[in-house]
Amino acid sequence: MMAGIKDVAHAAGVSVSTVSYVLSGKRAISEKTAAKVRDAIRELQYTPDASAQKMRGIRNRILAVSEPIRGDINEAKYNAYFLHTARQARNAGYDVLLLSGEDAVDDIRRVTRSNMVDGVLLLDIVEDDERVAEAGSYGKPCVAIGYPSRKGDCACVDIDFPAAADLAVRYLHGKGHRDVILLRDNERDYERQSGYVLTLRRLMLERAGEMGMRVTESAKNEFGRFDARAFVDGLLKSLPRPTAIISQADADTLNMVTRELENRGIDIPGDISILSCGTFLKNELVAHPVTEIPLMPRLLCSKAVGLLLSAVEDGRTIGAESEFVPPRIEDRGSVCSLNEGDES
Repeated sequence: MMAGIKDVAHAAGVSVSTVSYVLSGKRAISEKTAAKVRDAIRELQYTPDASAQKMRGIRNRILAVSEPIRGDINEAKYNAYFLHTARQARNAGYDVLLLSGEDAVDDIRRVTRSNMVDGVLLLDIVEDDERVAEAGSYGKPCVAIGYPSRKGDCACVDIDFPAAADLAVRYLHGKGHRDVILLRDNERDYERQSGYVLTLRRLMLERAGEMGMRVTESAKNEFGRFDARAFVDGLLKSLPRPTAIISQADADTLNMVTRELENRGIDIPGDISILSCGTFLKNELVAHPVTEIPLMPRLLCSKAVGLLLSAVEDGRTIGAESEFVPPRIEDRGSVCSLNEGDES
């Protein structure tokens, strides 16, 4: 049997009218009392009636953050995006409610339809993301960090990954590299259709072909089974031999590759250059500094929270909005120039 407003009042130790005032905002209620009511609503999974949901100006100062835990996640990326989102929300005076279950759409609807949260942030977007496609059904403003194939009524903030793919290829091409090897990301990310991972790989391969570069792709990088020795063997046996590695892999994989190269006396960048693209090495332990076109969780989370709060607090309609952040290169000295006369 579903809980009613009387059950909420009893659990919170207040009157029914006090619960109604917390939901409607018609009277000032102390934060301590309002918190008791909200806690009771959550515990009882109480859903206010439609008239309460339609009232304007009601804010709990809580934002839902949907970031499902899917199998073997990259903890550095997961933690970075969640923590930066939580920090930005806190700085604006909001708490966050993390939704990490696999039934993500149902979880979001549960907290939005019960009026527990003021808005929704979607993290770890996949190519065909149902959470984004169903955003119009939540009844609350929604912002995704990522840009899936079906956008729905959801605002999106993301790095301009087509520009990042172009930047990676042009950067290496401009330094004289014509034969490169693509070190694949972990197969789990391709299999679960991680949006930016797929976009980067496809567009880097396409752009390299357009610019006359030859790209050899590494064998599949299965989680926990990457063979750095076999990867370097393949690199050395390739004819013509690649002069650069474009990597989508995580820090653990890169560490194995750089150690194997160094164990064989292969200098970075003198003998082989490395450019990492769409990664977040700053938050991971990397044995050898690697030049990178990085993910930017701090900036993206700041923009996403700001956009969401413009809807929550100012009533802006944001569903049609998209913002793309230009990519940048962080030069850490792992890419050399093959052009005569260049010093780097």
